Amino acid sequence: MKQLGVLAIGIALGLGTSLAVDKAGSIEQKTKVHRLASTKRAVYDAFVYANRIPEKAEEGEAASDLAGRILGRLANQEGRVLLKVPPGMDRAAYEGYKTFLRDEGPSSVGNCIACHTPPQFTDGKAPSLRNLGPRKVDLQKVLRAKLTARAEKQDGYAATKISPKDLPSLLAFLKTLNDVPEDQFRDLIVKAQVLDTTEEYQPDP
Repeated sequence: MKQLGVLAIGIALGLGTSLAVDKAGSIEQKTKVHRLASTKRAVYDAFVYANRIPEKAEEGEAASDLAGRILGRLANQEGRVLLKVPPGMDRAAYEGYKTFLRDEGPSSVGNCIACHTPPQFTDGKAPSLRNLGPRKVDLQKVLRAKLTARAEKQDGYAATKISPKDLPSLLAFLKTLNDVPEDQFRDLIVKAQVLDTTEEYQPDP
């Protein structure tokens, strides 16, 4: 009777249909992934889910503060050797992600997040960094152009400190933003494995 009463109220408010759809066709039921809220289906999204990484900025939160929250979470997972990466994300891609986030410290500084904020990875002006692969974007060409813009101290790039040695890892990270088929997404989460980051990362030449 209580459920009928809730449904009656929902119908009166024009919510009856959406309630039924939510119950019968929720993201959790479709993907069989508990507590999944995102409708995005990239390797990166599986990584975010597996490690409980903040997906987006809170209201009024600056991109740099979001980056700090994320880096804090990553450091916590690394310290406990609990960081999990799904198939399609390796150490290079993970280091590229951290370079993408960093805006201070002795390590390479990316601060890409200042303009390309998750979950959309766009500033509303340039196209999203998601699904660059299917769009056949030449990632190496794009990243080299960013390096040139930084070297010439063009607006928006002068503060970044990305170097040529960062390009392979950033390239690897950007590839994790390509969507996978819906029926493969759950496997990315189930098959995620712990990444040991206790040894210093040495990028390939």
